[in-house]
Amino acid sequence: MTQLNAPVPAGRPRLGVRLGNVALGWNASSIFAFLYLPVLILILYSFNNTRSVAIFTGFSTEWYAKLITNRELLDAARNSLVVGVIATVGSTVIGTMTALAMDRFRFRGRLALDANLYLPIVIPEIVMGISLLLFFNQAMFPLLREALDINLSTGIWSITVAHIAFDIPFVYVIVRARLADFDRSLEEAAQDLGADGWRTFRRVTLPLLMPGIIGGALMAFTLSLDDYLITVFTKGVQSQTMPLYIYSLVRRGVTPEVNALSTVLLVGSMGLVALSLAAQSGVEVYTRSMGLGARVGLLFAGLSHLVSAIALAHINGWLALYLAFIGLSVWRGRSAFQGWFSEWRATNFAAQAIGLFIGAVVAGAVLISVRIFIIG
Repeated sequence: MTQLNAPVPAGRPRLGVRLGNVALGWNASSIFAFLYLPVLILILYSFNNTRSVAIFTGFSTEWYAKLITNRELLDAARNSLVVGVIATVGSTVIGTMTALAMDRFRFRGRLALDANLYLPIVIPEIVMGISLLLFFNQAMFPLLREALDINLSTGIWSITVAHIAFDIPFVYVIVRARLADFDRSLEEAAQDLGADGWRTFRRVTLPLLMPGIIGGALMAFTLSLDDYLITVFTKGVQSQTMPLYIYSLVRRGVTPEVNALSTVLLVGSMGLVALSLAAQSGVEVYTRSMGLGARVGLLFAGLSHLVSAIALAHINGWLALYLAFIGLSVWRGRSAFQGWFSEWRATNFAAQAIGLFIGAVVAGAVLISVRIFIIG
């Protein structure tokens, strides 16, 4: 009698299975080469020592040095940083509050609101850009003119409002995913021990949600920093951001300077996405490394600019800002370092190395951002 459920003997897979695995491997390799080979070529030619973008003649960092002295670029970078920071703060606060409300409360129209929150992610950016332009010109500006006698036009502030609008859904999705695994019994235990609603939120809910909040904030900043279509519809006449400046350079022709600027923006965007994924992983030492790195970056930015101001006898209003950077980084810095160090020592070697790398990257990014903001 044949045994129907007999185990299949282990051995080499059949020819069809092996051919299928090879085909899948070649397909994956081809897709990755198609996506990333042009990026690698762009990075390579950003180090070319001539203006040619067709023949690589030698290695040089000349084009990166020119970026540092480009006044128009620094102004555009400063605008991007201002818009990105304000849009990140606004969208993170609103998105987090919306995610908490949608997760904790049941009300009429909840499903419809939840579906509408995904629309900015789904609809094309050009449609959203046109709709925001019509909103500003046909609704908001006339209303402010008639009701409050305020005459406004599109500019940096309209770009910021537009970026907040399309960043909110991304923060909402990330924080909502974090809430899906949230253990409500921890909040109940805190309340049983005498904590009120606000203390429970500040001591229990917020720290547990912080990886998702930081991940959403970094994703929002990345999207704001890279956006072109929505920005070009809401920018007005004078406002310029990094993507708009790059496009204006490309219209005159692709040069190694354009490649260098694109490489800087690409590396920055990839770094922000990597930090966002690290924060969403839930490893506490990563989020603590980000906070400590930001403090270190502010400290070095304040100290370097303070020393430069004193050495050049430029004692002006910026001195208060330098001192604020130093005070902000030193304030509670010792307790932050002790908390990070104890958490860092409790992890394995790989997590320790990644944590140090994350802290160094964040410190460098904060230092460069402060320098661009002040110089620009």
